[in-house]
Amino acid sequence: MANEQKKVKKLKIAIPKGRVLKDSLGLLRKSGFIRHPDSDYDSRRLIFDYEEDGISLLIVKPWDVPTFVEYGAADAGISGKDVLLEKPKNVYEPLDLKIGRCRIVAAVSRDLIKRNMPGFNNIDRMVITGQSQPGGFSSSPLSVVPVEGGLKNQYLKLYYSKANLRVATKYVRITRDFFNKKGVPNVQIIKLYGNVELAPISGLCDFIVDLVSTGETLRQNDLAEIEDVAVVTSRLIVNRASLKINPGGIASLIDNLKRQVEKNADI
Repeated sequence: MANEQKKVKKLKIAIPKGRVLKDSLGLLRKSGFIRHPDSDYDSRRLIFDYEEDGISLLIVKPWDVPTFVEYGAADAGISGKDVLLEKPKNVYEPLDLKIGRCRIVAAVSRDLIKRNMPGFNNIDRMVITGQSQPGGFSSSPLSVVPVEGGLKNQYLKLYYSKANLRVATKYVRITRDFFNKKGVPNVQIIKLYGNVELAPISGLCDFIVDLVSTGETLRQNDLAEIEDVAVVTSRLIVNRASLKINPGGIASLIDNLKRQVEKNADI
């Protein structure tokens, strides 16, 4: 693998800080692109240039990865689907890496549920999913799975429980698309940058749309999930110009990562 890497132009890859960093490094390591242990990345360094591997790693904030890739500061990057949906960029998205899996959900205070939907805890959730296509999600990834009987009306009752529905989130675009597709009028979206779970408790809003992994934080703050807005995993994204300038390097990156993702799926 190392010999193959030296035959092509050096690749610059942007990977996100935070919860997906370790999984991203592990995937690149198993795919033959880096040989250094995780401990090398515990410093405050932001660029790691490996001449012997023909690769440079840029460690950036998750929301900045697509920007680095779009403008060519990085040839490729690893980005969460939530970031790509919220702030679309002109990048190529060839591969779902199947790491960093979580969900964007609509949630509400249990107090509002008790007032408007008696017996809610006995009702299964209706789920919103992303419709996949080759190379990633479609341009309209949020769609409703058909629900039989009166269940859909129960949820609509909750959404229409107030004349003006306040929703707190950092995902303004995703949230607006979600409620527009459901035909819910008079939705006021309040953008927050953190502690979104505090918003319903403090009386700031009725609903929140937020990223969850286990849902434990919601439960501890007396909030209940209503629907999945989108399922999120990390994706490989590629600068479109790099596809033409360095096709060998990009093809090697995609092919080797794809093989490792398939191996991981078999474990």
